Amino acid sequence: MPAFHYSKKPTTGFTLAEMAIVVLLIGIMMTMGLKMVTANLDNTAYSDTKAKQERIKTALIGFLRTNGRLPCPDSTAGVATGSEVTPCATAVSAYGVVPWQTLGLAREAAQDGWGNLFTYRVSNLNPATAAAAGVPPVHRFSNQNWAINAGAGAFDIRSFADAPLATAGFQSLRVNTVGGAAESRTAVVVILSHGKNGYGAKTIKVAARMPAPPAANINEGTNATIGQTIFVRRPVSDIAAAPGPYDDVVAYMNPQDLLQPLITERSLLGACSAYCTAGGPAPCPTTTTVPIGSPGPLACP
Repeated sequence: MPAFHYSKKPTTGFTLAEMAIVVLLIGIMMTMGLKMVTANLDNTAYSDTKAKQERIKTALIGFLRTNGRLPCPDSTAGVATGSEVTPCATAVSAYGVVPWQTLGLAREAAQDGWGNLFTYRVSNLNPATAAAAGVPPVHRFSNQNWAINAGAGAFDIRSFADAPLATAGFQSLRVNTVGGAAESRTAVVVILSHGKNGYGAKTIKVAARMPAPPAANINEGTNATIGQTIFVRRPVSDIAAAPGPYDDVVAYMNPQDLLQPLITERSLLGACSAYCTAGGPAPCPTTTTVPIGSPGPLACP
């Protein structure tokens, strides 16, 4: 009988080297996918933060319309309640969190895209104190306390009528760019998110603020200083070189942002508009203050 020979087919499969390459590729793809997901989440958080800042601005205009002043922050040393703490006559008491209950907002509206509470700073300069100290903010009529609507120091919308950006020393709350140049010298409200890292932010759970920014985060450190009158707004950066990493989101309102909607709808009575200058055409007065809410027609269109 002829002899039969059986040939064994070669085994197919992956070698260890091939499997290692596959695992490596899978790892790279997962890393890239994770980075994309993280980037998308960050973009969503920033967008949500900016949208909430705009809603807070709208609520502040509504509060000003009704009350003739801006609210004080919730500057309580305890867990935030969302209610303004009055009076806020000092720089420290004018730096707190958005008083969401006072503004009629839900608590979530006062939390940024990372769940931290927005810091809120309102201009409340005490003219006598500032004059005695010889320090800014400086303004025309010594009426720059937007947290009150009557009495000495109550704000007058003419205070910023001729405050060009380049005028040295003329400022309320100052917003700088990264190079230190003034983006605004006349901000009267700052709404600040401390960003993804949350340095210096207050949360809804504990009384104390989160840890202060590292020394290398120079601009974030400025923004997180309680009582600050100068803030820095710049693009997000993770570069370690000075002025360091930055992820804050700074929004602010000038007098025109607050008052123009009220002037346009003719609910701001008995006052010159922000475009009238002291000593200008009648009926703009030259020295006396015109408090918001006074009866009478609009002095300026």
